[in-house]
Amino acid sequence: MTDQEIGIVKAMLSKGMRNDAIHFYFNRADRLLSSGRIAQIRKNKYGASVLEATPDELELFLTDWKARDTTNSGPDTLSPVAPGIISAMFVEQDEVWTIRQGETDQIECKKGFRLSPEERFADVIRSIAGLANNKGGYIFFGVRDRALTADGLSDTTFFDADPALINRPLAGALDPVPHVTKGSITLGKKRIGVLYVEKHEHAPVIAIKNIAKDVKEGTIYYRYVGETRAIKPGELRQIIANREQRAIAEFTRRMNRVATGNEATIDLDTGEVTGTSGRFVIHKDLLPNIQFIREGDFTEARGAPALRLIGEVEPISATERDRARIIRDNVTPDAVIRNFLRNERVADPMQFIHSLAHSQRKWLPVWFYVRQSAVSLDDIVEDLRRQVATHPSSRDALVKRLLRTVSAYRKQTGKPAALVAKFLKGEIGPPKTITEDSTFANAVQGLTDAPRNLDVFRPLVAREEFGSD
Repeated sequence: MTDQEIGIVKAMLSKGMRNDAIHFYFNRADRLLSSGRIAQIRKNKYGASVLEATPDELELFLTDWKARDTTNSGPDTLSPVAPGIISAMFVEQDEVWTIRQGETDQIECKKGFRLSPEERFADVIRSIAGLANNKGGYIFFGVRDRALTADGLSDTTFFDADPALINRPLAGALDPVPHVTKGSITLGKKRIGVLYVEKHEHAPVIAIKNIAKDVKEGTIYYRYVGETRAIKPGELRQIIANREQRAIAEFTRRMNRVATGNEATIDLDTGEVTGTSGRFVIHKDLLPNIQFIREGDFTEARGAPALRLIGEVEPISATERDRARIIRDNVTPDAVIRNFLRNERVADPMQFIHSLAHSQRKWLPVWFYVRQSAVSLDDIVEDLRRQVATHPSSRDALVKRLLRTVSAYRKQTGKPAALVAKFLKGEIGPPKTITEDSTFANAVQGLTDAPRNLDVFRPLVAREEFGSD
């Protein structure tokens, strides 16, 4: 959060506003903010040095926000769930509000809303996938699907739900994850909930697990007029054709950049890479073994596309050699531990953090890499939640560690407890037997305060782990 936002939050807290009410103003589709951040500001654990906004500054912020909701749009565009847009979709007659167009391929109605258990939310997940694969659209809660009348929701479950809690089951059930904006409106005396689903740029959105009878793994859902169902061949061909068109457009754009000298080219016959800033050569013996993989997040700029070279690359000159950086493939648990124990910086900390979501080993070092990254903790947590993990339980446990809801700490007794006391005095010696190894490890797990000479631990553990004696 920016200092200006933190100042506004402090002013809202001074007015007695609840944490969840404040969170609503700052959580956006392009920046899912943990509700715990507001609690941290309240406790002066985040942004403690930032001054509270003045009453006039708060009033200006609220006035601007009401006139122009920026939750899912640019500064000069109304949000798709703005009251004016939603109310225009309904018509009132004899104090009964009804949807003008009925259920279409962009509008779906549901009488109630339940986020948990997951089985009760499965039909909504299917509807969101269907809308994202078509044109996008709206899901209304508190509107009967046949009568199309706004009866309102019977409780506040929808209105109290944190947008992050709605996004979480989507991230676990669909890939890629659709973008959803939450809103609400009061029609007469009836309050209804609204979810706006954006058309996904990288459709098709596919179900990646089974949920009750509503969501089937591997199925592509599509919103047709009045129903959401498994996609038909014609619509699937259209999605594929659209992807091909975008790919051709992107290829043309890149070729234009090459033609104007803004990007480098590689000659696969000679291994020569040429760009406006210079050139280098990859040895011909290595060319057949090099793969070029296009993925996201291989650089510190989140979301920036990157090409990763797998293999040894030797620049043509000493100057270029100093500028070269190789990002190694396949981050293993041993590599995660080895870099931590040797206190070495890595080229891409996020790649090491991601690897923990695919490992069954629970307590691998993570904060070492978090501190090296240029990404905020909130962004790392939300990024992990969007990951399709090999071991979802490992990914979820890692998120809990980052949110500090779980810890490796265990209170020790006996010999480990005595060793903890020595550690805190700075008396740290290497274990010499297998039994002492176990006592040493338990004592480390029993530390709550870091010893004065914490760095002594690294070479001691590294010596045992990698046999450098």
